[in-house]
Amino acid sequence: MVLVQSGQERFYMSRHEVTVEQFKAFDPDYHPAYTYFDDANMPATAITFTQAKAYCAAQDKRLPTSDEWVVACGGLEGTAYAYGNNFDPNHARVGRKNWTDGPRAVMSYGKNKAGLYDMSGNVWEWVEDGGGEGGMQKVYGGSWTDGPRLTRCGSARRARVDLKSLNYGFRCARSLTEADRNRLARAEAEARRRIQARVRREAARRKAAIKAAEAAQKAKIDAQAKTAREAELAEEQALAAEAERRAAAFAKKVEGMLKVETSAFQTFYIDPHEVSVEAYRAFNSTYRPDEFSNGPRMPATGINHEQAREYCGSLGKRLPTSEEWVAACLGETGNIYSYGKRYDPARARTGLAWNAGAGEVARGDPNVYGATDMVGNVWEWVDGWYGNNRELRAIYGGSWLDDEKRAKCTGAGWAEPDDKRSDVGFRCVVGAE
Repeated sequence: MVLVQSGQERFYMSRHEVTVEQFKAFDPDYHPAYTYFDDANMPATAITFTQAKAYCAAQDKRLPTSDEWVVACGGLEGTAYAYGNNFDPNHARVGRKNWTDGPRAVMSYGKNKAGLYDMSGNVWEWVEDGGGEGGMQKVYGGSWTDGPRLTRCGSARRARVDLKSLNYGFRCARSLTEADRNRLARAEAEARRRIQARVRREAARRKAAIKAAEAAQKAKIDAQAKTAREAELAEEQALAAEAERRAAAFAKKVEGMLKVETSAFQTFYIDPHEVSVEAYRAFNSTYRPDEFSNGPRMPATGINHEQAREYCGSLGKRLPTSEEWVAACLGETGNIYSYGKRYDPARARTGLAWNAGAGEVARGDPNVYGATDMVGNVWEWVDGWYGNNRELRAIYGGSWLDDEKRAKCTGAGWAEPDDKRSDVGFRCVVGAE
């Protein structure tokens, strides 16, 4: 089980939904409603509230409450889904068209921040909030056939306690015992001790490193002062050759990029379109695009912030800052949208259903600098933070899902640095030398 923090309260919750194998050990006569769901690691389905409660009680556990289930799903941050704030069928067993597709074996998808699997989708899960009204209790989390609304962490439905639904399952919870609290307190005290010891060691290491660096710097300055007069001519020649080499290298680096000059920012160069699947695959041959970007000229998505930075760095480039990205999008006249001052879905890939997906790069109308898809198609990573806590990375431009309220030059969104989303891509910039 996994320890979950809920404000000042803590409790344990099962890492995954109770499996067919586990429930058969409790009730040998149990069989799922369909034989093709009858696999040891599949979630036990067609389970009534009464059966689920009895199973948990037999394990000295209980069903979670609604409050416990919701906070375990979305965490203290209260994310919309177990995997984040944006609906994504790549991260959970959701949005399937047919009942017969069925759930997946438990732990087939990534765990949430609490270390729990399949909190969004797969199967609905029973909770207990007291005696219920009229023999009714709640289930949470949605199932494999449900979409964005029903698979949110806070989405619930009421059901009879004797209902055996094909897509209903459960997991157990347990309150902390006194022994648990004592064990956790000892572990936390030991962790604090180790942190304090590590801080002391790091402070000593830094002090020694500073002292060594100061000594090395003094020695370097003394050596440079001694040889400066003799090396002056050679240094001038070397600097001239280096300047020529750098100029040639810079011209090659920005070849094909767009020059942006504004009154408010330094001159810089930006890619004319989002990095494509074929370009990113040339950098990383193991890259496999997701189903919404399956084509060589589609924008490279499913790439986290650090991977985008590494790609740009491999070309001697970098991600744009928030200010650079907005300046390149707005243009000299300060358009609200990259293509003008009025929203027009015909000029950028915006306002579509989630399953429409992105389009090929460079298909939107270019802005005054010649940059395409600055608005719509996919959000774009920038080298900036969202908010003051420096935990969330900013993204700009909106995607095919967004309308005039979000798909505009100044419309900042956010994503966690490790997110690999179907609707987030990137482009690179080079600063003027």
